[in-house]
Amino acid sequence: MSDFESFGGFDAGRESFDPAAFERFKERMKAAAAQLKAIQKQEKKQKKSEDELIKILIKFIKTGKNKEILLLVSRLLEMNAPAAVIVGLLLISNPDIQQQLGLALLPSGETEKQVSQQANLPDLYIGGAMLPLKVKIAMVSWVNEINKKVNDHPHRTIKTLIDENDQVHLTAVQLGSFCLRDFLEEQGVPHEYDQLKEFVRFFLSDIIGKAREELKNRKEIE
Repeated sequence: MSDFESFGGFDAGRESFDPAAFERFKERMKAAAAQLKAIQKQEKKQKKSEDELIKILIKFIKTGKNKEILLLVSRLLEMNAPAAVIVGLLLISNPDIQQQLGLALLPSGETEKQVSQQANLPDLYIGGAMLPLKVKIAMVSWVNEINKKVNDHPHRTIKTLIDENDQVHLTAVQLGSFCLRDFLEEQGVPHEYDQLKEFVRFFLSDIIGKAREELKNRKEIE
């Protein structure tokens, strides 16, 4: 008889109370409650992301701009890629989306000064030249946001954004590359598309690869 069947340690057949069984029962109930809360939180996050993405797409359609990006977003939706990850890829070149999420990838002057004095950011080069600090901060923040969103939806991200050759799907790489290109153009930073594409491919491969490894480790522990 399981702990649940004996109602937390009291077995009607034996008319005795098992403290150890009751403690196991409480732990299982606690774990079940935590799991339910996590699922509800995840569903809330996903719904919010879907709503945000729909708003973004409607705005793209109404303005008639970003047609190439709209096409890539549509393809990713058809592939059933997580809406949160798609929104994450769009962030770098869309301050309005950042505002909806309460983000600001480009730092203020004061923040830039503090980061310059305290943070040890990696050197990033585009077109053979090191990026300005504020651009570098924005790009690092962008990659971090994408990382968070992939980790919120690891199974679906791996299932939809890894192709038959075990590579990041070209559609996701292109969307990230086009958005990064638009951002750098806005900031007046010279660049070559092929370099942007390789940069995006590299960090997406790294993020998704780590998410897959984390899932593998969880299964081994279980």
